Amino acid sequence: MKDKKQKKQKCSLCEISQDTLEKLKQENQKISLNKPDEKKRKFWKKILVLITLLVLAGFAFSSFFSNFYSPFLSSKEESKATVLEGSKVAKIGSLAPDFTSEDVYGNKISLSDFQDKKPVLLVFWATWCSYCRKELPDLKIFTAKYKNDIQVIIVDSGESKQVIEDYIKEKNVNFLMLLDENRKIWNQYLVRGTPSHFLIDKDGKIITLRVGLASMNDLETMLTMIR
Repeated sequence: MKDKKQKKQKCSLCEISQDTLEKLKQENQKISLNKPDEKKRKFWKKILVLITLLVLAGFAFSSFFSNFYSPFLSSKEESKATVLEGSKVAKIGSLAPDFTSEDVYGNKISLSDFQDKKPVLLVFWATWCSYCRKELPDLKIFTAKYKNDIQVIIVDSGESKQVIEDYIKEKNVNFLMLLDENRKIWNQYLVRGTPSHFLIDKDGKIITLRVGLASMNDLETMLTMIR
C-alpha cells in the first residue's frame, strides 16, 4: 500500500525541472529563428564599414594626388586651363589679369608694375596651408637666389592684415606678400587651392601654372621656361 501511495505522489522537483526544460526549448527555438536575422545584420554591417572605408580612402587619395601630381602646363600644350578677367577668358599664353593690392605696410602694388621689367612668379598662399609651410624654405631660397631674374609675389587670400604681418615677422619672410582678404584676386584667377603658382613673363603673359607643392627643383624648372 505504501508503494502505491508513493507512486501516486507527485515529485515537485521533477515538475519544476520539466517546466524549466520546456522554457529552455522555447527560448532555443526563438534563438534559432533569429539567427538568420543576426547573420544578415552582421553581413550588412560589414558591407557598410567597407563602403565607408573605400569612400574615405578615395577622398584621401584625391587630396594626395591633387597636391603632388601637378604637371606644368605650357602654351605649347593644348591646355584648357584658363583664368577670367571680367567677361574675357585668358588662356595660357594670354595676358594675366591685372590687379592692384596692398602689402602689410600700406604700399599699393599692381601686377602691371613689373611689366617690361621682370617676369613674375605669382603664388596664391595661406598661412594655415600645410603645403605652403612645406614650400616656404625653398621659396625663400629661390627668392634670394633669383631676385635679379624674377619677382616673387605672394597673394594671401582670405586672411587679415594682422595675421599676415605676424607671419612675415615670425617666419622672416623675404618675398612680397599682398593682401586679398575678400578673395577678389583669388576669384580673378579662379584659384581652387593653395599653393597655386602662375608664371608670368615680362610681357605679362601666363607661361605656365602649377597647383600644389613646388620644390626648389620645380621653381627652377619654371624659371628656365622664361629663359
